[in-house]
Amino acid sequence: MRTTLEAKHLTGLAARWADLDGDLAAGLDALGLALTAAQRGSLLRYLALLERWNQAYNLTAVDQPAEMVARHLLDSLCVQRFLHGPLVMDSGTGAGLPGVPLAIARPTLTFRLVDSNGKKVRFLRQVRRELGLENIEPVHARLEDLPLDPVPETITARALAPLARLIEWHRAWLDRGSRLLALKARVEEKELEGVPDAYNVELIDLKVPGLDARRCLAIITGL
Repeated sequence: MRTTLEAKHLTGLAARWADLDGDLAAGLDALGLALTAAQRGSLLRYLALLERWNQAYNLTAVDQPAEMVARHLLDSLCVQRFLHGPLVMDSGTGAGLPGVPLAIARPTLTFRLVDSNGKKVRFLRQVRRELGLENIEPVHARLEDLPLDPVPETITARALAPLARLIEWHRAWLDRGSRLLALKARVEEKELEGVPDAYNVELIDLKVPGLDARRCLAIITGL
């Protein structure tokens, strides 16, 4: 049974979203991530907004609430322990994944959410307003048009491109000390062979609660 405090933070959510709080809490516990009831409520409100805007903006192909908890929230949050701050850049953020869930979980860090799609950035600005997420900065831009400063300590990229292309796009930041966290389904040997010698790739297998699919994190740094 939810406590009064938990119920308060879930007020305003449709019942079908509020009822997923238990699944979310169990998934967070499996990840070893302790979030407050307020943070869980913000995560579920984000999904509710995503579902609403998805009808017009086609933000995600995953649209079933229970599946969204695992594929969007928990899949994003499984890399939170690898974040270095104070600035994180989420490259090709799309609907805000993994940036928005990570920003909710790590409120002391600043997240620059970058995407070239104007509709997706408008959605993220609405998320910022409605959830009061002062630590996210939606940016409508192409990567090559961004200023190099300030240099982010961490860059995240979720299912964005092969490793060699990711390095090419982010080389200017990697060469100045940024770490790139690439969330992928898997990394084959052929993909690793394409990585330039000047960069190191550490592969970490991830277990996402509620997902049977294989997940992998590639941590890319300059040598």
